[in-house]
Amino acid sequence: MLSSAGLPVPIAHEINNPLESVTNLVYLARAAATSPDTRSYLDSADIELKRVAAIVNQTLRFHRQASFPRAVTPAGLFKATLDLYESRLRNCNITVETRGFAEETLDCFEGDIRQALSNLVANAIDSMRSGGCLVVRARAGTDWPTGAKGVFLTVADTGVGMDAETKRRAFEPFFTTKGISGSGLGLWISAEIMQRHKGRILIRSSEDPGRSGTVVSLFLPIG
Repeated sequence: MLSSAGLPVPIAHEINNPLESVTNLVYLARAAATSPDTRSYLDSADIELKRVAAIVNQTLRFHRQASFPRAVTPAGLFKATLDLYESRLRNCNITVETRGFAEETLDCFEGDIRQALSNLVANAIDSMRSGGCLVVRARAGTDWPTGAKGVFLTVADTGVGMDAETKRRAFEPFFTTKGISGSGLGLWISAEIMQRHKGRILIRSSEDPGRSGTVVSLFLPIG
């Protein structure tokens, strides 16, 4: 069975055991180290181990045991996702606006889509360090390149936006603009999820002063 990140769940569980052992060994080595250089190297190793742990935990947190798609509503998907970030949004002085939700029911792997939406919301929050507005919307529409009917789930922010290079590389695994705090896997995982659902992910972004921000839409076909 696949996890919400598209990785086999048993692998994600198996990674946790040796990861915990290595983390404990690094802790002991740091406590025993006498050289400043050695302690610095071990500090860096500890940071990288925490990144791996965060990726694994994210994979497991969004996993759902269902082996088949189930019917969900766009409103339900967004509510479940935004509830996870309620305190972070409040602490970051970010307001949330809803622009209407399509009434169509979607047959999908709910954990997968919540994972993708979570990645988009987390990116939006990170781009609005000084506060801003997060807009979510779900509308029925047509994916014109394929002619497929479906629903667009959109997350938009008033953040700093992406430059051309960042947008070009946005779906590359491990590419990040967040330094050590980012895994560089969020959009790559989201794109894999959409491919699994025979959908698409679309990005528009601007760095123009006074109108900067990013709009990301997930297209899920119906039928």
